[in-house]
Amino acid sequence: DMKHEILGLSSDKGKLKEQNAALREYLEKTHQQLEQYKQEKEEGKKYMEELQAKLDIKTAQVAVFKEDFEAERNSRAEAVGKVDDVRKEYEKKIEEMRTDLTATRARLENIDELLLLKQQQFHDHLET
Repeated sequence: DMKHEILGLSSDKGKLKEQNAALREYLEKTHQQLEQYKQEKEEGKKYMEELQAKLDIKTAQVAVFKEDFEAERNSRAEAVGKVDDVRKEYEKKIEEMRTDLTATRARLENIDELLLLKQQQFHDHLET
């Protein structure tokens, strides 16, 4: 038969059954391989989803850690700023105290000079 020859099949009934069985076996194997491929693809997809979920969790954790770190850093910077303000305030007060002390010393020296002058005048007055 012409059709059989074109397809590479024999017109012999025995050979045809053999080829048919071989074709069926090939199709069955191909079907099994396809099913296995689908299963592996599904498992791979599931694995990728699990990895993505883990990555999402890690990403969220990193974001939280970053926020905490930023907050901590800002808090420290604020504390350092406050300490610096207090230090400047004290330095200013110390400087004011030094100025007051210098002025007080000058007044005391003036008073001492006045006392000496008064004593001198008093002695001079006694001698006359």
